[in-house]
Amino acid sequence: MGDSSYSNTSKIWKIDKLKPLLLLIIGVLALTVFILFSDFESMINYISLADKVQYSIAFLSMILGVIAYAISWIFLLKSAKVKLGILKAIESTWISVFFNIMVPTASVSGEIARILYVVKETNDNHGTVAATVFLHRIITFLPFIFGSIFGFLYLGLFYNLPSYLSSLIVTISSLLIFALSVLLLFIVKPNISMRIGIKIASLLDRFIPKRWKKGSSIIELTGKAFSEFEKSMNVLKHGKTLISLSIIFAFLYWVFDVLVAYFVFSSLNFHVSFILIIAVYTIGISIQIIPIGIPGMVGFVETIMSGLYVISGIPLGLSVAATVMIRLVMMWFEALIGGLVFWSYSRRH
Repeated sequence: MGDSSYSNTSKIWKIDKLKPLLLLIIGVLALTVFILFSDFESMINYISLADKVQYSIAFLSMILGVIAYAISWIFLLKSAKVKLGILKAIESTWISVFFNIMVPTASVSGEIARILYVVKETNDNHGTVAATVFLHRIITFLPFIFGSIFGFLYLGLFYNLPSYLSSLIVTISSLLIFALSVLLLFIVKPNISMRIGIKIASLLDRFIPKRWKKGSSIIELTGKAFSEFEKSMNVLKHGKTLISLSIIFAFLYWVFDVLVAYFVFSSLNFHVSFILIIAVYTIGISIQIIPIGIPGMVGFVETIMSGLYVISGIPLGLSVAATVMIRLVMMWFEALIGGLVFWSYSRRH
């Protein structure tokens, strides 16, 4: 009976490990079909003629965005008296980026990775570190929410969107409001939040390396974290200057991310309204974090983004070229750097 149980568990574990890879393959196939059935020749022509210097700046803008994101978080760590160096903060941020892309759980996987990283490096308690991470998530949501409002209003007022896209925008808006409400719930109602957090932790427990857990399951660590969370949040609320600096760098991070699309279109020598760039970027990122299991939502994000560009009057071949170039920076290159950083960190520990 024991051998049978062990065998079944091993089979389930193998399936769980294969599932993200299989879903990624499905996404890549969907993306391949989409590209091949679009204006493929025109797309290749646009990409080949793109200004390499301008496109390189798009990669730089993405990297600067990740650094600004990490600095925004550092101010909250300082407010909570958590001593983590800037290089380690950037390293943990890249690792969280990798987990967010490869383990789609509405960014929760990346946040847990950050918490475990800091606890391992500083020996601070889980609740204090979790408080900085959740408050940071709320702060980085602010520019995202404002950008969404302006972008969605712009698309709705100035473009004749098909009904399915209008429905999509309404759905994404609702999801953003729901996500922000859940984050605020962590502060206002910690008891309810703890029950939600433990359920999420039970789903993520198998993905986190055992050596990061210090002998405890993610469920146990989550319970401990919430028991310390409320006290730590009260400490953070007193650091108003540091929180203000965190908000400034959160907006800077958002600007650097939006600029990726701007530099891509500049490299293609095509002018696009900055508000349109904000709107499509917001929708693309929103779709990417929907936790249906496909890493980076490959294939689906590209289809929606290029479709929105076409509706706004950009030629199909150019729309697809720009979308593929943006996603190369904002998904594939991000995942590559994050994966390399995670691999390097795992080798050292």
